[in-house]
Amino acid sequence: MKEAAFDDLSNIESYLESDRWSNISRKYSSHDISKLRAPFKTISPISENGANNLWTLLNRDGEFISGLGAATTQQALQMYKLDYEVIYISGWQVAAESNSGTNTYPDLSLYPSNSGPNFVEKINNTLLRKMTESSKVTIPPVVADAESGFGGVYNVFELTSQFIKSGVAGLHFEDQLASEKKCGHMGGKVVIPTHEYINKLASARLASDVLGSPITLIARTDSLNAKFMTSNFDERDKPFLSNKRSPDGFYPIVNNHEMAIAKSLAYAEYADVIWCETNTPDLGFAKEFSSEIKNHYPDKILAYNCSPSFNWTDKFTDIEIANFQNNLAQMGYALQFVSLAGFHSMSSAMYDLASSYKGGNMKAIVDLQEHEINLSKEGYTAIKHQQEVGGDYFESIGEIIMGNDSELLSKKDSTEETQF
Repeated sequence: MKEAAFDDLSNIESYLESDRWSNISRKYSSHDISKLRAPFKTISPISENGANNLWTLLNRDGEFISGLGAATTQQALQMYKLDYEVIYISGWQVAAESNSGTNTYPDLSLYPSNSGPNFVEKINNTLLRKMTESSKVTIPPVVADAESGFGGVYNVFELTSQFIKSGVAGLHFEDQLASEKKCGHMGGKVVIPTHEYINKLASARLASDVLGSPITLIARTDSLNAKFMTSNFDERDKPFLSNKRSPDGFYPIVNNHEMAIAKSLAYAEYADVIWCETNTPDLGFAKEFSSEIKNHYPDKILAYNCSPSFNWTDKFTDIEIANFQNNLAQMGYALQFVSLAGFHSMSSAMYDLASSYKGGNMKAIVDLQEHEINLSKEGYTAIKHQQEVGGDYFESIGEIIMGNDSELLSKKDSTEETQF
């Protein structure tokens, strides 16, 4: 019997009837998906496999995912070697380090919108190649930041599609106005009406359904610390808005606390995970927020950004810091990450080295090398830098094509082989 085409209604309806979607609402039908699907699957299995893996990890009883934000491919590779369960890609770090433009940027959505998908694809390709050198049979799912979608529902659909084709497993969108998007820890934030953001979530989900990858869709609200909303048209938003207008034409928010909870409740049926961005690591608000969401959606998963933007030692003792993530996990925050870990580790490490080496102090370089040699006893391999970026993989290609005795092979007489 001939297998049904990918765009066949029976395939789509079977997909939508899965238990995976038991708590998710859609604003469209299986016919709508069929209209946009190709007759065959057009993506690699990386996104789908990662999405299924991520969903399993998020639904473990009493456990949580603790991730670090990777600012470079090499940082992601080190996490992979240490068996991190997920790799997180922050839009802040893409803007600051890994964008495809010609400058570094603050977190204002200034970078080219394809930078995030390109970075995710580069990470996945690197880990897949490295997997051939190990006994591992999978790579960690990548959760990425899609900012505010770089526009409206068309932009969100296209950006989600690009991310899925790059192999993403989870994706989050903010409810800020895309043209005024700010880092969650900056001032001057403007959020959009509830119905407008729900349409963006629906557009992202539609892209996921069309391509057939069950990515984890994360709804993030920045309304807790936003100043304005673009419109008071949505009745759900009116109780939290002033009737006055700002000089820019926006409506001032007068009750952020309640608005953040109300908006998140409205988003919950369309998103797999809910995240409320905060300006401080506040367990009191985290508990209240969790209780409100869980009262209406008992199985809804929550996310929390344990950000380096917070001054942690100003807020907590060492013991409180050590217990912070476990306390969050007990409230249902199954996805936790340190968004800017890569930027701060990379910047501080180079500043340390540059300070020590300044003026030509080779002892600083030797000390770094000795540190790497010691780390290599624990599984670190970047002391052999050629090998770390694919040298062994391409050596194998050379051996297969030219033979093991070829004088043109690169590894045989390299300093990595003779000195390390």
